[in-house]
Amino acid sequence: MGRLVQAILGFTCLGLSGLIPRPAWGNQLDYWRFNAPMSRLEIVAEGTTRPQVQLLSYPTRLVVDLPGTRFGRPLVQRAIGNFVKEVRVGQFNPKTTRLVIELGPTYTMRPQDIKVRGLAPNRWFVQLPKFLALGEAAASPNPVAIPVPDPPPYPRARVVIAVDPGHGGGDPGAIGINGLQEKVVTLDISQRLAQSLQKRGVQAILTRANDQELDLAPRVLRAEQIKARAFVSIHANSLSLAHPEVNGLETYYFASGLPLAQAIHRSILSQIQIRDRGVRQARFYVLRKTSMPAVLVEVGFLTGREDGIRLAQSNYRQAMANAIATGIMRYFRL
Repeated sequence: MGRLVQAILGFTCLGLSGLIPRPAWGNQLDYWRFNAPMSRLEIVAEGTTRPQVQLLSYPTRLVVDLPGTRFGRPLVQRAIGNFVKEVRVGQFNPKTTRLVIELGPTYTMRPQDIKVRGLAPNRWFVQLPKFLALGEAAASPNPVAIPVPDPPPYPRARVVIAVDPGHGGGDPGAIGINGLQEKVVTLDISQRLAQSLQKRGVQAILTRANDQELDLAPRVLRAEQIKARAFVSIHANSLSLAHPEVNGLETYYFASGLPLAQAIHRSILSQIQIRDRGVRQARFYVLRKTSMPAVLVEVGFLTGREDGIRLAQSNYRQAMANAIATGIMRYFRL
């Protein structure tokens, strides 16, 4: 890499993917990941962005600029493997985030083999060719621009959300203050969430619509059958009635659900007074086995002095459902 580019892009790192802190102003890069099995860079911004992509030579590297987007953290780099040497992410200038994919020294790729696809105005991926050439010189020593298509809009009628009320039937889930059962809270919030989404023009389908016991696999199967664009599972936490001081919101994701988890978590915190216990990664079955972005929202502690009392109230459950719906709408830029 040339000295000028090294000076601009000599980064230090977050890892294969990143949860990005919110900057003080403007649009931001919410999430990025190099998906090695799929040979593609995945990008999610907080607001609308349109990448500018170019292929550079000597060494071969792909530069992805996000104009009007801020990274909001120190420079980052991550070693990947053999054909992709590393990915670097940083602030190129005050209003442009730059991501660089650098190939190993023996690999090259042709501009026509690189595809950029917009999944939404804030969601993009840059697809590298499955088979890269070895030991060939790049076609041109000058930067080559890669075509970037217009992102598709999200017609609301096409967005289907699977809403999953946790537990049910003979499985009451957690038991909280005054005997409040998790299965009752999750079904009520889920029904209200589905109604809130429907009023906003988004189709929502419940994995269970009544007090029935349902295994995990049928919940995932239902989401797959309806071709859901997202899977949102609603749960309530518990610790012990002897520890009522433990309260707060937790939102879980496994892989591609991180941006959705962020959007829902932020929306709840902005609309409801609840303690923040963070966005966390977990290997829950419904998060790992769904093909669409999936999250599990723990709406509070039934055993908590603060949360347990509020979750028993109808107006609080409605507010929680509305806040989750707003997060989903923001995620889909609707």
